[in-house]
Amino acid sequence: VLSPASIALAAGSGNETVLVHRRPRVGVLATGDEVRAAGRALGPAGIPDANGPGLSALAEEAGAQAFNLGIAADRVEDVRARIAIARSGDVDAVIVSGGVSVGPYDVVRAAFAEIGRIELWRVAVQPGKPFAFGVVDRPDGARTLLFGLPGNPVSSFVTFELFVRPAIRRLAGLPVARLVRSPDRAVLLDPASKGAGRRAFLRVVAERDEGGGAARDGEGRVRVRLAGGGRGQGSHVLSALAMADALAIVPENVDRLEAGSPVDLWWLDHD
Repeated sequence: VLSPASIALAAGSGNETVLVHRRPRVGVLATGDEVRAAGRALGPAGIPDANGPGLSALAEEAGAQAFNLGIAADRVEDVRARIAIARSGDVDAVIVSGGVSVGPYDVVRAAFAEIGRIELWRVAVQPGKPFAFGVVDRPDGARTLLFGLPGNPVSSFVTFELFVRPAIRRLAGLPVARLVRSPDRAVLLDPASKGAGRRAFLRVVAERDEGGGAARDGEGRVRVRLAGGGRGQGSHVLSALAMADALAIVPENVDRLEAGSPVDLWWLDHD
């Protein structure tokens, strides 16, 4: 990404133009009969759309131009019609949240299969098991990427970090070494448990030193606690996600962590 200083350097070197990658164009679609746009009346059973605005902001932060595709009903034909833009070449990727489940009623997966092909279905992560990835072959010979994320907002955020953000950054021309966030070492000061056989991404808050930086122990590990306490790790708890500094990574073969356990860390505010 060209910073103001980079632009000044290019101009100061006598360059009128420079060759760059354009920002990837990403469509963002929320789904759900009960989902309402922010500010709209909810009615007796409605819920406000957190995923649409949140995923659009994540896509922009990753380097993309995000386009709002609205909110689709829980019907295959509605989802299919809204993501038909994937065939046009107007977008490089489409992100759909909700409508992806591990049960038989899965409108997003069906819509992906109708306009393209499914390449990946379900992943062993917590939160975020229901995840779909597909591609659409366009008339111009290029491909549009399709991402189906869970409806729970925290699951949606985590699967974006794992799968969508690296793809956007690659589309933007970044090298492979910069696609995922660099890990840090940490020590988890709270006990935690997770489901067996899945890699977990815990939302954590770093303790701070006197200067306001991340506090580290004698081995240089960041001291972190669970965001929102033990109850803040549910896939619906947006408040804990909002206060989190980082994601702590728990391997698939670990079901429980005692207080003081070492963990790898992904900071959420920098690469």
